[in-house]
This record gives sequence, structure tokens and C-alpha cells, in this order.
Amino acid sequence: MKFPRLLASTALAATAIGLGAPVHAADVKEVQMLHWWTSGGEAAALDVIKQAVAKQGFAWKDVPVAGGGGGAAMTTLKANVAAGNPPTASQILGYYALEYGEQGSLADISGLAQKENWDKLIPAALQKFAKTNGKWGAVRSTFIPSTGSG
Repeated sequence: MKFPRLLASTALAATAIGLGAPVHAADVKEVQMLHWWTSGGEAAALDVIKQAVAKQGFAWKDVPVAGGGGGAAMTTLKANVAAGNPPTASQILGYYALEYGEQGSLADISGLAQKENWDKLIPAALQKFAKTNGKWGAVRSTFIPSTGSG
């Protein structure tokens, strides 16, 4: 799989938080991405993901929350999840992913993980921040190796 497609899959799956009905990336027509990548190079990096997602036919809705280390974004995410209005995807800090996974708030993205062989590609030490009870519920772009160019 070429890197942009893998990156776009990551954007769609990146900590998909769903309450109630399971969220499947293929069923989502708009990706609402809560993040704190709002300055300079961060915004440019996010733009690469946005473009890859658009090429796959998905609309992108930015949900930016400015603030260095993501604390304000995590507060916003927690409030949105509690209100029953979670984003499709969110940039998230590792231990928060564990917490959301343990409470059953992360969508099961194991099908995508299996299709893309994440169990073998992602180091076990990092998988602990992405899996709950053996099911993938989060993925971090730092996990994704470059499998090609283009």
C-alpha cells in the first residue's frame, strides 16, 4: 500500500471515537478531525493528510483546538464525548486512548488493522496504546512505517 493511502486510512481511523453504533471508516462521508495542529509546520503536515483523505472521496471538517501540548483539545474531546457528540477522529494523547478504550468509547478498527497487517508492522510496545482487549481502537501516525512513495 502506498504511503498516502496508508496515511489517509490513518486519518480516517485515527482514534475513531464512536458511541452507540459502531463507526466504520467506509461508512463515514465526512471526517471531523479534532486536533491541535494549528501552527506553521503542524498545519502543513495536517494539510497533507487532508489532501489524501479528499482524494479518497471524503469531506474534511477541521475541529482545531489551539494550545501547545493538546490539553485544551483533550478537554474539548472529553466534553464532546460526554455530550454524545464525538468527532469522527481525533488527535489524542496515548493514555487518553487507553482510557477511552477501557470505557468502550473507541470504535473497533480491527478490520483495517488486519487488512494492513498492523500486528506485524507496529511494535508491541506501541500497540498497548492502540488496543483494548485485543481490538484496535486507535492508531498513531508515528506507528505507520513508510511502505512506498507516491
